[in-house]
Amino acid sequence: MTELLHQHRQKISKSRSNFPRKNVRHANRDAQSGAIMTYLTQKNGQVSLKEAAEYFCYQANYFSRLYRKLFATDFVHLRRNIRINLAEDQLLLTNKKLEEIADELGYQDLSSFSKAFAESTGFFARQIPEKIWHKNKPLT
Repeated sequence: MTELLHQHRQKISKSRSNFPRKNVRHANRDAQSGAIMTYLTQKNGQVSLKEAAEYFCYQANYFSRLYRKLFATDFVHLRRNIRINLAEDQLLLTNKKLEEIADELGYQDLSSFSKAFAESTGFFARQIPEKIWHKNKPLT
């Protein structure tokens, strides 16, 4: 139980950051990437490239190039990974139903959430609580 609480505190603290909020234009690469990741995580990955670019006062095409330089991937893939990581956290740390998690993270339906989750993690979302339970099962 203590381990779960420790993990929960680590997950909660992800949303707190000392990175600059909006004015990242003249910041170093670490500060830029940290600010962008913080913003996307706070938005549960439910933001478009255009919205993120506008938030940071960039043109969308420039922001897309900057994003690729900072993260070595495109916006869509990283946004999806953020959403899947948030889903894993909720599956492990809450009693929410899959439908509720999928809805909160902006998936159109449970089917699209399940497909994205399985493609990213290699297993189905329904398996996570069971997998953790078996891993932490007391020896008898």
